[in-house]
Amino acid sequence: MNKHPMSKDEIKLALMIKGLRPVDIAKVAGVTRSMVSHVMAGRYPNSPVRDIIAIAIKKATSEIWPSEC
Repeated sequence: MNKHPMSKDEIKLALMIKGLRPVDIAKVAGVTRSMVSHVMAGRYPNSPVRDIIAIAIKKATSEIWPSEC
């Protein structure tokens, strides 16, 4: 298991592969695209946006941000 968090670019790529963009996550989560960007960068460890991203790319939240879960 990867013990390093995914980078923001890796998360963006994973979303892109699923046909999604950060703005799509923002709409589902009811937050701004900027907030999604901050979450992808590793900020806001308790944000429910993390779970939405994880579901979207079919990974466990702990796989994306392992040291912070």
